[in-house]
Amino acid sequence: MALQIKIDFRQLNTFLTIANTGSFSRASEKLFIAQPALSRQIRLMEEALNVDVFVRHGRGVVLTPAGELLYEKAQAILQDLERTQASVSAIAGEVTGQVVLGILPTAAYSFSGGVIEEFRRSYPQVSLAVKSAMSGTLQQLVAQHRVDLAITYSYGKQKHLQYTPLIEERFYLIANPGSEVASRDSVTLSEVLDLPLIMPEEKHGLRELMEREAMKLQQKLRLALEVNAWPLMTDLVRRGLGYTVLSYASVHEMLERREVVAVPITSPELFRSLSIVTPKDLPPTLATLKLAETVMRQVTLQVEQGIWKGRPLFNEGSLDSLSTPINFGLSEE
Repeated sequence: MALQIKIDFRQLNTFLTIANTGSFSRASEKLFIAQPALSRQIRLMEEALNVDVFVRHGRGVVLTPAGELLYEKAQAILQDLERTQASVSAIAGEVTGQVVLGILPTAAYSFSGGVIEEFRRSYPQVSLAVKSAMSGTLQQLVAQHRVDLAITYSYGKQKHLQYTPLIEERFYLIANPGSEVASRDSVTLSEVLDLPLIMPEEKHGLRELMEREAMKLQQKLRLALEVNAWPLMTDLVRRGLGYTVLSYASVHEMLERREVVAVPITSPELFRSLSIVTPKDLPPTLATLKLAETVMRQVTLQVEQGIWKGRPLFNEGSLDSLSTPINFGLSEE
């Protein structure tokens, strides 16, 4: 049966670029194609589909309802084409294609930089993009196939995502070197809760953890400041405006410069697990698997170097499981 295809990949790519930029002129500059040529591609595509995909206005264009549907489908088609191309190239031993890595703002720069540096050096033919966001946002981006692999905290455990345990890290009280607790070997959680804390807003995973632990001790958080921007939060601690709770790796560079100190929290000790998150409904490309391998290698290296205070949770078979989704003992909600 002959296929009746009326539009081509070039037109779809042009359509997506115009939709993303919101303007024919900006898309023309980005694609290095004359604007009349772009207009002709879209006109031919609209004639083939017998529907308008853009509404023109003085400042550019917006999508029509039909255009919004086409945008969603076109993204999926071009992503599938790219993955197919990468898979075929992999047969010849080449790692190609594009991979998008999602990473937490609180991940140590040395870790993030180490992953990116090693991956780019090992697989120069792969186009690597990096997105930084909070854990919940990163998991949404993975579910939407806008991020191929994310390193996030394990809370949530959405059933359409696969969580590959990465590392269990310990939390520390982060303090100014001149503060009253800076010279102590440890501090109890009850004492931490009595300190003026700089915390993110309530929906943040760290804040939720601290709220839960406070309830167990029948205490409340003593908030000095509510700050979502992690660099600002740690800078305010450096300035002596309060304390916060983070992993050792999150502030490793500041610890090296002696701008802050990290005091172990006891009674109880606080831990949280990080996972590699990938979509369950989309098999990983070879590039994604190689990125996961790089992440695990960097975690192992930084734990050995004492940069990351934690316990790796993966083993030699963890990479195999990315291609065969299982639960790893994590409950689903």
